[in-house]
Amino acid sequence: MENQVFKDAVVIGNGPSGITLSYMLSGNWPYYNEVPHPIDFLQYRLEENRDKSLLQQDLIYLSEGLEGRSVNPVSVLFDTLVRPQADLGIENPSVISWKFNSENVLDHVILGKGIPGGSWQKMDGSTLTISLSSWMELPNLSIREWDASRNRLHSTQSGLRQKRATVGTVAEYYSCCVQSQGLSSYFVNNTVVTSIAPVPTETANDLGYKHLWKIHGYFDNSSNLSIPKRSFNYVSPHVVLATGNSDQPNKLNVEGQDLPFVLHSLADLEKIIHKNRILSNSGSLVIVGAGLSAADAVIAARFYGIPIIHVFRRSVNDPGLIFNKLPQDIYPEYHKVHQMMKDSNRVHYEGYKAFPCSKIHSIKPDGTVIISSCENESFSVCKVSYVLVLIGRHPDMSFLSNDLKLGIHPERPIDCKKNPIDINIYTHESVSYPGLYAVGPLVGDNFVRFVQGGCLAVASHIQNDVLNKIG
Repeated sequence: MENQVFKDAVVIGNGPSGITLSYMLSGNWPYYNEVPHPIDFLQYRLEENRDKSLLQQDLIYLSEGLEGRSVNPVSVLFDTLVRPQADLGIENPSVISWKFNSENVLDHVILGKGIPGGSWQKMDGSTLTISLSSWMELPNLSIREWDASRNRLHSTQSGLRQKRATVGTVAEYYSCCVQSQGLSSYFVNNTVVTSIAPVPTETANDLGYKHLWKIHGYFDNSSNLSIPKRSFNYVSPHVVLATGNSDQPNKLNVEGQDLPFVLHSLADLEKIIHKNRILSNSGSLVIVGAGLSAADAVIAARFYGIPIIHVFRRSVNDPGLIFNKLPQDIYPEYHKVHQMMKDSNRVHYEGYKAFPCSKIHSIKPDGTVIISSCENESFSVCKVSYVLVLIGRHPDMSFLSNDLKLGIHPERPIDCKKNPIDINIYTHESVSYPGLYAVGPLVGDNFVRFVQGGCLAVASHIQNDVLNKIG
């Protein structure tokens, strides 16, 4: 194991999950603060061990009987403690307080492709978040108080007066969390992990461990190619996958999907708009997808007067469609897009045409797009300048050994919706590979408010593992 740096834990990903986990691993533990909880049986359980941190308690017992909008019980537990009755629109105080103890600090490292905040640093900063601003918070730092302090410092009067924050505000908040919470020394930014593989069992046992993992990668110097590429090598009994779901765009799998005028992100659209390469008097823009990213693209394109052809597979009345789940008073801009999607065939919206229950059949090099109906065998043909495909994304797990079969369906690639990583739901440890953990979208938790519970499960298991090792 020469040239390997040992860590108690290595976390891949520096987004909200990585930041939260670092906070817990660096000695900050959550405790019940004796504020009454509205759920009586949970209140009783909290009082039973009021002197112990949640990390020291039986998370199976604490989670039992709770219901929430996550498939992972500890995620529901933590959200219920921090935001009691949040889904009822009630803002009850958190029943959790945080205490630091230097004896609980574990030596760990957080590896991220960019600066702290993960994919939030790459999104359009002017877009409003889907979740309420308070649901974007990380442990022990109120986003509203942070924003108010920031605005006082810069002598501005903006502040978070609305229920939803801009993506840019949240991204800055996450970056500031690392600094203000004293976590900077654990973060190694602008890195690319190239491989994660188990150390042979015999070697691990010789070193006094049941299992060890080796992590290799390099520092990204693409902004200055004159600097030689430097590599890093870690070894650890605990590796946490917190990479999120935004690495690679899903593709259409049709003829012409890789043509140069086929785009796959809002950032791509923004570049085109800012370069004035697509204008209101040029050909149309085809937007493919029926999610919120597609809606953001519709809003942006209409703002710049770009003609839109909107293609999506689902019916506008499909209960699974995200627009049918959002309260209209909080998300008026998305409901406007949804209304256009509904009414396009009977109401004329200048510069907008919807093709519901339809899909892209093929894309030709001359800009011809053929659209086919999912309900019958009819086709529509249009000539366009660009095609913007926004049908979801999937994680890049290329750094994992091909021998590792992590999904619920082992032979299939990891897909956050259809094939998440198979974990013990109370520890978030892989059911097949001890010492390998996963949190966030990789295990079905797509919202920040729920990823923190997964971090609690991981931190609790790692902490107990380390203590047992020392004992």
